[in-house]
Amino acid sequence: MALLEAPIELLDEADLESVEFRILRWEEGEALIHPRLEPEGKVVPVIRMWVPAEDKPLGAPYWDLTARTTQARLRPVLGMLVASGRRIKITKYGVAPTARHRVDFL
Repeated sequence: MALLEAPIELLDEADLESVEFRILRWEEGEALIHPRLEPEGKVVPVIRMWVPAEDKPLGAPYWDLTARTTQARLRPVLGMLVASGRRIKITKYGVAPTARHRVDFL
């Protein structure tokens, strides 16, 4: 997989925080991230999801999802979400590296 172009806009909420958005298009790639415990960085798989400006008015017009369990949950339905315009809500439970995400289809 190719490295995604910068900037990286990590979908990384606080514990119990939610983000709600629609997905206009998506792509898979990789990104170099710098976790606290690995300051030299590591390459991780990413799903980049472009969202409407009203859903994310600041920063780049996309979210970069690195949580592998959440990627597995979304990958089978990404095409349907784009085609339907249906909103999703992602809520984080816990803190990295053991955090999990709940995905609600609105």
